[in-house]
Amino acid sequence: MADRICACGCTVPDVHYATCPDFGKDEGDCMGCAPREARDGALICERCYRTLRRCLEDAGDVVGLIRSIADPSKAARYDAVRVQSSRPDLPAPVAADLVDASDDIVRVLRMWEMHVAGEVVPDSVPGLPAGTWAGEAHTIAQSAADAVLEVLDELVNDRDEVLALCAGVIERHTESSPAVWSLADALTRWSFEDRPRWADAPCPDCDMKTVRVQPPRRRGTASRYGCTSCGWLANSDDDGGLWAAHFREEVPLGEGAPHEPRWLTLAAAARHARVTTGTMRRWAEKGLVATKDGRYWQPDINEKTGDAA
Repeated sequence: MADRICACGCTVPDVHYATCPDFGKDEGDCMGCAPREARDGALICERCYRTLRRCLEDAGDVVGLIRSIADPSKAARYDAVRVQSSRPDLPAPVAADLVDASDDIVRVLRMWEMHVAGEVVPDSVPGLPAGTWAGEAHTIAQSAADAVLEVLDELVNDRDEVLALCAGVIERHTESSPAVWSLADALTRWSFEDRPRWADAPCPDCDMKTVRVQPPRRRGTASRYGCTSCGWLANSDDDGGLWAAHFREEVPLGEGAPHEPRWLTLAAAARHARVTTGTMRRWAEKGLVATKDGRYWQPDINEKTGDAA
């Protein structure tokens, strides 16, 4: 696998080709030109893979946060020409970035949700309906992201697929208000992380003691580690719990209710019923299939389709 390099063009800091003018120098203009090796079974490096996974895991939270900040039905651009009005009690203007970002993210996630389910993706995919409240926005975004996460290991081993996915999820734009928002843009702009701490152990990549530990935001999820010096990322489940031990955290023993395999993700539920994800959503909206935390109850699906299995 050593001949596979990151399709995103990532390089190793301070490692140069022999032909590089800065090869063998302690200082120079080149920050590193030797390509970063791809992750086993993927066409992107470990860092890109973990960033991609983290952004998708956070999709529902960041979209819900954005929609909770302001009422999307009252969006307005601050730089627009203003007209005086005598009407009282006008609502305060809301930055259009709040609506644009959540709509762009949901639109991209829905396109990928349709794609991985084998549906024909239309030229125009809608974002969130006007007035969608934060809880609904969270469910819509995270359900779509979960469908992508379910097949992420397949997508990252296809060059065209992974480059398109990375462009919509982890590509960061230099503009403060990009024409099309990525998940990474939104997570940079609207951070919701809390209670981080500095790890006592050094970063395994750069050996600096600049690793921030982010506790789980929800029960049953993993702690996260990120180096502020070199950008290294991992969570407490990676590499068999190695980093939980490295940063002196107890590996959870699975307290609480056991996993119930009959609660299916949207993509898995649609495949099980041999219908589209849109049909599955309509069944849920009509009360034909029970839902919980963005998942769908398999016995209800079996009853609807007449499958006794």
